[in-house]
Amino acid sequence: MGLTKIKHPSHSQHCLLLKYPQEPYQCNGCMGIGFGPCYECEHEDCSFYLHEECANAAPSTSHPFSKCSLKFHDKVPQEGERYCDACGEDVSGFVYQCKHKNPHDFHPRCLKLPRTLTTEDGLMIQLRKKLPSKCLYCGSKETSNRIQGWCYVSSSYQYCYHIACVKNMILEKWRKGYFIQDGNVKASYLALQTFNPSREIVLPSGKSSSKAKQIWSTAKTVIMLIISALFGEPTTLISVLVQQLLSS
Repeated sequence: MGLTKIKHPSHSQHCLLLKYPQEPYQCNGCMGIGFGPCYECEHEDCSFYLHEECANAAPSTSHPFSKCSLKFHDKVPQEGERYCDACGEDVSGFVYQCKHKNPHDFHPRCLKLPRTLTTEDGLMIQLRKKLPSKCLYCGSKETSNRIQGWCYVSSSYQYCYHIACVKNMILEKWRKGYFIQDGNVKASYLALQTFNPSREIVLPSGKSSSKAKQIWSTAKTVIMLIISALFGEPTTLISVLVQQLLSS
């Protein structure tokens, strides 16, 4: 956890305070959505937010999935469309980039993704650079923009998901306004109704109904763990949504 009050060059006119918003916000650094802790402008009439990872971005960093040093930029140096090689989303703000002729780009938050997630019953979910098999959401090893992207894979290889696919599940609903800004949890729950496992996972043929139900339930748990890893520690809003989803 970082300092509770900071000054940042991207918003030098005001101080930023570490807060825990109860509603989704857009980071003014990487331009990505956030749900968990962030730095927010101390002035109530100034809507400026930074993910913790964006606010505390070092001038350079490294990652086990990248073979070279990564340099921080407050905007992408090249013109044209650029995509994060981890999550597949557009790069339109803060970015880490390698020095290759055809450089790789990474959001600051993506470089901080946990390497391992664990469900309550002990199932290990590991961050991988490449999928060992097809993503259970999109049915492909590549994302829609043809970036292979990082993924989370269970130790049994039964549950494999692109980071891009899980991220898009949330972003699509956010862009359509499902996450309303008045704290109405019941209405916001509609945003996650499409996480019906029948849409997220193709159940193996020949499995009994009890086995299919178990796979169904575990798929939801895995997806929600990945959502928390991607967007930050669940706020009250997201926590309630998760509880409702996993009990449905």
